[in-house]
Amino acid sequence: MPMTPEIESGEEVTWEEIVYQEHDTQSSVSLDAKDYVALFIASLQTVFLPIVIVGIMFVLIGFFLTILR
Repeated sequence: MPMTPEIESGEEVTWEEIVYQEHDTQSSVSLDAKDYVALFIASLQTVFLPIVIVGIMFVLIGFFLTILR
């Protein structure tokens, strides 16, 4: 039989009070224009930031390889 967790005050927790509550997964969220702008900027950062970092690394590697010749 599983033990029930205890609260710091020493009272025993019973799981009978816990009720399953269904969430409405089809509810729509209203977004303002600033929310769309923020989502657009976040998507650009997600896609283009790694490309920019890799590009900078290639430029630096090419620069250092040119100096070492």
